[in-house]
Amino acid sequence: MSVPTSTPATLYPLGDGIGSVSLVQHVGDDKMITNAARVSFGGDNRAPLNARDEKLIRYLLTHHHGSPFEHNLMTFKVVCPIFVDRQAVRHRVGVSKNEVSARYVEVQERNFTPPAFRKQAPSNRQASVEDDGTLDQAAASRIWAEAWRNAFAAYQELLRLGVTREQARGVLPLSLYTESYYTFNVRSLLHFLELRDHEGAQYETRLYARAMGELAEPLFPVTFREWMSLKKSDQDDK
Repeated sequence: MSVPTSTPATLYPLGDGIGSVSLVQHVGDDKMITNAARVSFGGDNRAPLNARDEKLIRYLLTHHHGSPFEHNLMTFKVVCPIFVDRQAVRHRVGVSKNEVSARYVEVQERNFTPPAFRKQAPSNRQASVEDDGTLDQAAASRIWAEAWRNAFAAYQELLRLGVTREQARGVLPLSLYTESYYTFNVRSLLHFLELRDHEGAQYETRLYARAMGELAEPLFPVTFREWMSLKKSDQDDK
């Protein structure tokens, strides 16, 4: 089943009314996953999803039989800070992506500013920790604003001088927003969620991963239910 929508379901992970994840279309359902698995034995069918199908989905997830989860798609339009996009795009197995090009169009004056700044984790080079009250939030916010506004002003001035867009964009900061279409199948999305909705991932990127999962879960409810159950079981065993 393909569901394109003129008013797509949209979530705003960063709460600023700019950053967003929209479900553009989807194809497939839980039944398609079981049919893809059963066709090996000629057992696919059009009957409604039943308890036996649900048990099969759990079996496939438990034993890492991934290919039946690839016969579907979900397309999201993602508007996010460039630094979030650069983390998301690292996981391209089974994922298709097209992004707005700053070679073709002028970059919009849309910038993300953190509502609160975090501190570097003392024991992890890639992690952050909440401010313990020793970080000057006002100063950090002022420096952030000055930096991106100066960079964007330089970009606009280069364009006014006649510099080509593909060069002028080089002065722009990673906090500006970009937008892309991302298309996942269920297997690739679950892989993405495992990596980017994880305590080791950057907080802002985790919010986007959660938004994609929230939009996808109603489309494949049994798969997500069983996947989350297995994740919880694994965590309880540790």
